[in-house]
Formats: sequence, C-alpha cells, structure tokens
Amino acid sequence: MLLCIRNLIKGDAYAKIHFGNNKLEKILSNPRLIKKYYPREFNDVIIRLKELTTVDNLSLISHRPPPRRHKLKGEYRNCWAVDISSKKRIIFKPKPQNIIKLTEIKEIEIIKIADYHI
Repeated sequence: MLLCIRNLIKGDAYAKIHFGNNKLEKILSNPRLIKKYYPREFNDVIIRLKELTTVDNLSLISHRPPPRRHKLKGEYRNCWAVDISSKKRIIFKPKPQNIIKLTEIKEIEIIKIADYHI
C-alpha cells in the first residue's frame, strides 16, 4: 500500500509512505479519522506526517525533540520512530529494509502508532 499524503498537506510530497495495513492507511489518510483515533495527538500526528512526506530522506528529520527520530531495538529491530506525544510514537521501517544510511531512506512503511514502552 502506497500513499503520498497529499490530502493532509498542501504542497509537494517527496518521501513515499507505505502502510502496514489497510486500516492504518485509511486512518492516516483522513484528518477526521486521525482526530477520532488519536484525539490528544491529532496535531502532532499531522505535523509528523507532513515532516515525513516533505523531506527528501530520513536524515532530514531531526534526532532532537520534538520529532526525535530514533532507531528502535528488540521487537522493533530495524525500525525507526518519531515522537507524537511523551509516550506514543509513529513506528516505521525503511523500504527496502536493507538500507542502512539515513540519507538513502526515501520510502518508509508505517507499521503502527503506539506506546511501545508498556
């Protein structure tokens, strides 16, 4: 599943975003559904999606807050995340998965939005 999230963002989208499943794609492609499923994080979800789609590669997303791009370990090995609240993250992996350099990651697959700390 592929989407350049142009409905949420005015302007050009550069990065390509894939989704782990149809439900996630449906939710994250519709601001009304984002507000329904993530009411507290609504603004931050929109901002992070805009950031992810308007950069040319993942190295342009800051590793400092507020987006705080960071590589994950354990269950989400080979995945990355950006903050949308103090606990919730947008979790994604590069496409294709064998890319190691941040400057080469131009497509991602969003796996889920979750608090992986619990």
